[in-house]
Amino acid sequence: MRLIGITGSIACGKSTVSREIIRRGFPVIDGDSLSRELTGPGGPAMREIRAVFGDRYVLPDGSLDRRAMGRLVFSSAEARSRLDQLMAPYLRAATESRIDSVRSSGAALCFLDMPLLFEKGYDRYCDAVWCVWLPEDLQLSRLMQRDGYSREEALSRIRSVLSSDEKADLSSVIIDNSGTVEDTLQQVADQLSVEMARSGSRRRRTPESRQVNPQSSAVQSPPPVPDMGFQRPEASRRQPSRRKVAWQLPRWLTAALIALSVVLILSFTAQMLMNAYLTRRQQTHEAEQQSIDAHYPLYYEDLIRKYGNEYNLSPSLIASIILNESSFRPDVQSSVGARGLMQLMPATSQWIAEKLKVDNFSQDQLDLPDVNIRFGCWYLSYLSSLFNGNPLCVACAYHAGQGEVRSWLANPLYSTDGVTLNRDSLPEGPTKIYAGRVTRDYGIYQAKYFQKDDLTVSDDPSAAAR
Repeated sequence: MRLIGITGSIACGKSTVSREIIRRGFPVIDGDSLSRELTGPGGPAMREIRAVFGDRYVLPDGSLDRRAMGRLVFSSAEARSRLDQLMAPYLRAATESRIDSVRSSGAALCFLDMPLLFEKGYDRYCDAVWCVWLPEDLQLSRLMQRDGYSREEALSRIRSVLSSDEKADLSSVIIDNSGTVEDTLQQVADQLSVEMARSGSRRRRTPESRQVNPQSSAVQSPPPVPDMGFQRPEASRRQPSRRKVAWQLPRWLTAALIALSVVLILSFTAQMLMNAYLTRRQQTHEAEQQSIDAHYPLYYEDLIRKYGNEYNLSPSLIASIILNESSFRPDVQSSVGARGLMQLMPATSQWIAEKLKVDNFSQDQLDLPDVNIRFGCWYLSYLSSLFNGNPLCVACAYHAGQGEVRSWLANPLYSTDGVTLNRDSLPEGPTKIYAGRVTRDYGIYQAKYFQKDDLTVSDDPSAAAR
C-alpha cells in the first residue's frame, strides 16, 4: 500500500482536496478528526489537558474549547509547545492504528491529511507528499473571510508553522489551489492517476486484448543478391591519395592514447562504484536513524530534565526507565496495579507521597505525567542512595525490589565484592532481561538526546533521596 501525505498551511484548501479523494473512493486519515476524537467529550487526552491548562479550556460537555485554546497557543509559544507535547503520544498512536487498519483492508492507496505533517515528522510514514499551495496574500484573505479573524489573528496563525512556500519545497507534488475549484479538482484527478500507476493498481491488458497483425509480424526475406557477372579490376577503382596514406599516428602516441582511454574508463568506473557505495551507506545510515527515532522517542523532555536536575539523576536513565515501563503512555496500568509513565505500585506511591508531604494524594494522580515522573525520580534517587549510585543495582531494584537486590549482593554467585552486580551473572529471569534493556537504552538516550546534560550531572552516589 502506498501512503500519500496531504499537507498545506491553514486555509490553503486541504479539505477540498481530501473531499475529492474520498469522493473518488480512496481512504483518507484526517489528522484534525483524530484530534477532535481525542479532545471530544470523554476523549483520552482531556483529563491531562484539564490538569495542565485548567477548567477554563474545557466546555460543559467535557470537550476542548478549541477557540479558547487556539487563542492561547497562538499567542504563547510555551503553551503551544506544552500542548503539542501532551497530544503527541495520543495522536501518534491513533494515526498508526488507522494506518494499520487501512493496510489490513488491502487498499492500494491511503492518504494521510495532516496540517503539521512535516513539523511533527509524519512525512516519514509517507511514500510521497502532496502540498496544497496558495500564495500568502490569497491565503490571508481566505482565512480572514472563512473564520472571521482580524488581520493580526490570521497572520499569527499562518506564521506559527512552516509557510506554504516552505511546505511546497519539501513536497513531491504541489496542488496549486489559486485558480478555480475545477482546476484544483483536475490536478487531483491527474495525480491520482499517477499514484495508481505507481501502486501497480492499473488493470493489466489481457492476451485477448492484444491484436496481432499477421502481415506486420511476418518475417520478410531479404531480396536476392543479383549476380554482378564480373568485378571491376583494382586498377579502375579510385585509390586514396598518397599523402593520406603516408601520414599515420606514431605508435607511441597511439599507445599513449589507448592507455589514457583505459585510465579514464577505469577512473570513471571507480568513481561511479564509489558514489554507489557512498549512496548505499547514506541510505543505510538514514534507515538506521529513522529506526532509532521510531524506537527511541522522547516525550515529556521538560519534566525529565526538571526532575533529573532536582534529584541529581541522569535524564538518560529516567528516559530509559519510562521507555521500558510504559513506552511513554501516561494512562497505562499493569495487571498488578502499577500505574502511569514510570509504573508505580499503589503502596510505593503512597509511601512516596508521605515522604514528599503531598496532601490529599490519590492513585488517579499517577496518570498525570508531572506527578508520576516526580514520584518515580524520587524513588530512583532513593534507590541510588541505597546502592551507591550503581545504575545496574538501581535498575534491578526498581524492577525486582531492594530486598531481592540485597540478597544478590550477598551471594558470591552474583556479586564478587558485595557492592556491585555483573549483569551476565544475574539469575535468569525477567529482571535480568529488564536490566539489560535499561542499560542498553540508557546509552542510546545519552548519545541521542542527553550527552551534554549527562556530562554536567553530578555522579555523587551518596546523594540522599529527598
